[in-house]
Amino acid sequence: MKRAILALALVPALAAGCGGNQSYGSKVSKMCEDFAKREQKIGTPRSPADLAARGDRIVAAYDDTILQPLLRTQAPPEDAAAAAHLRQIARQQRDALRALADAGKKGDTQALRRLAVRNAQLNGQAGDIARQLKAKSCT
Repeated sequence: MKRAILALALVPALAAGCGGNQSYGSKVSKMCEDFAKREQKIGTPRSPADLAARGDRIVAAYDDTILQPLLRTQAPPEDAAAAAHLRQIARQQRDALRALADAGKKGDTQALRRLAVRNAQLNGQAGDIARQLKAKSCT
């Protein structure tokens, strides 16, 4: 069970960077692709020790490829509200990933379980927005 929780906990929603119309959607889909490549290179943590070793790199990858570009990318007016909500979720997810990395360093399995649930909720919310915005490579 511990492995499943950790694997779930550190698979952030690629949807957290997804956007709306063709041009905006293409930009944010690229963000999702960039994150997926970096995450694949880092690998999925399977234990608190793995999480302690890889968590900071996963947080940095998420921040560099999803959150910061999302904050810089202007959404078209018709997608502005959804994009603002997506940015809010992306911030929360980055914070959840940071907390997961810290819990891994401490070996705090209770916190890992709680944070994995929170991360899954954020994944779902971001996925809903991505589907609404028709962001294909982020869903």
